[in-house]
Amino acid sequence: MADRLGDDSTGHDMDHAWRVFDLGVRIAEPVGADVEVVGAAALTHDVHRAMGESMDVHPEGSLDEVRAVLSAAGYPEEKVAEVLDCVKVHDEYEFRGVEHEAESVEAEVLRDADDLDATGAVDTVRTFAFGGVAGHRPRDPDGEEYSALDRFDEKLLQPREERHTAAARAFAEERHDSMAEFVERSREEWRGEL
Repeated sequence: MADRLGDDSTGHDMDHAWRVFDLGVRIAEPVGADVEVVGAAALTHDVHRAMGESMDVHPEGSLDEVRAVLSAAGYPEEKVAEVLDCVKVHDEYEFRGVEHEAESVEAEVLRDADDLDATGAVDTVRTFAFGGVAGHRPRDPDGEEYSALDRFDEKLLQPREERHTAAARAFAEERHDSMAEFVERSREEWRGEL
């Protein structure tokens, strides 16, 4: 994975994968999820980001690549299908046009862990890095072009109660509030109100 994501500058790099891993393990234990499956899925969930020239490859299109990564790492064959399912369904945002339901607790945990890394101070930094790579301005004062700040409203400030597990909802509370405060303050400063 380090070879595949090593030069990523969109915020979907190995640092992100390891944060999702750490969060996933913390969430998995209290809900009885298979920590090994969650961990492997966390480390491989964004391989689709390194495929092709666009950032629009759906995770489902990366499953052969994920299988190859797991095989090269000597991951237990009997758990590969579970990891692939988690990776396939982890991206639950409809903007990609394809949505799959999470049918296992491990898939729900991966979704929650990935969503948590898309909430808070670290993701504020990641959002502007992603926006720069995607050609989005930090803010469009006329509201005519999609901007990094628009991404907060569209995706990142989703309701905390949409998390699948109680542990993730608890983690999300403080992260959400700090991000919402940052976004509001940024808008006020851009308007010259502060």
